[in-house]
Amino acid sequence: MNTGTSDYSGWLSMRELDEVAGLAKGSAFRAFKSIASSLVEGTDYVVLDHRTAEGLAASLMVQNRLYRSSIAPVLLSPTAAALIRLAMTAPASPAPR
Repeated sequence: MNTGTSDYSGWLSMRELDEVAGLAKGSAFRAFKSIASSLVEGTDYVVLDHRTAEGLAASLMVQNRLYRSSIAPVLLSPTAAALIRLAMTAPASPAPR
């Protein structure tokens, strides 16, 4: 997949999800990791590889849509972003006793 020229308008970054939810950096990423096995790369999310998507990542960085520390930013389809928002607001599972 050539993520350098693909149109991902409407897709959201982890930073955008954290900000919309009013949660700390990393909250969306943790929620993403908790449901990642049910998502399909290329359909539900894309990882912006610095070798193939440098221009897109730079553009998103200028737009303040990515964290400055992002090495391989992830963009989420609107459907996946909605699932992650739900995961972000779900009550945490109780710790095992």
